[in-house]
Amino acid sequence: MKPTKHIKELALSLAKESLKEHLEFYKKVIPEAFDQENKPEAKELYLYRQNKAFLTELMDIKKALYKGSFYIRVDRVSSSGMSRRLNMAYVKNNKIVTIHCKHIKKLAGQNKFGRISGCGMDMLFHSQYTLFINLHKNYKKANYQKNLKQYLNY
Repeated sequence: MKPTKHIKELALSLAKESLKEHLEFYKKVIPEAFDQENKPEAKELYLYRQNKAFLTELMDIKKALYKGSFYIRVDRVSSSGMSRRLNMAYVKNNKIVTIHCKHIKKLAGQNKFGRISGCGMDMLFHSQYTLFINLHKNYKKANYQKNLKQYLNY
């Protein structure tokens, strides 16, 4: 499966967001190293590496979704029952890869801690569906019902 134009654009936008956070971290926590990290060469190298990493992970997730090797589980339910903390993972090379990246969790409708608000519907399904739709240009191109007949939880 080759990366689509949408996936490439998505990976680049996530990489740019990550670069902003990277520079903010250096500005606040390690100000003496900020000038070095803020140089055009350093920013370009960081952006290139992050873009490549995001592109690879997004493609791996998309493949796992299509193959049926993408899993979501509920780690915790709030005391009010109005939110859940979810954990997402997929199988790659016969190993389980847990998704820790807050940017990818955001694509799945979760916050950076993996928390999703809602009750009265299957939030695992909602999170997977949101991620699947966001990996496609629009819901019509995704064609969820045709491409994913079931979802898995662990």
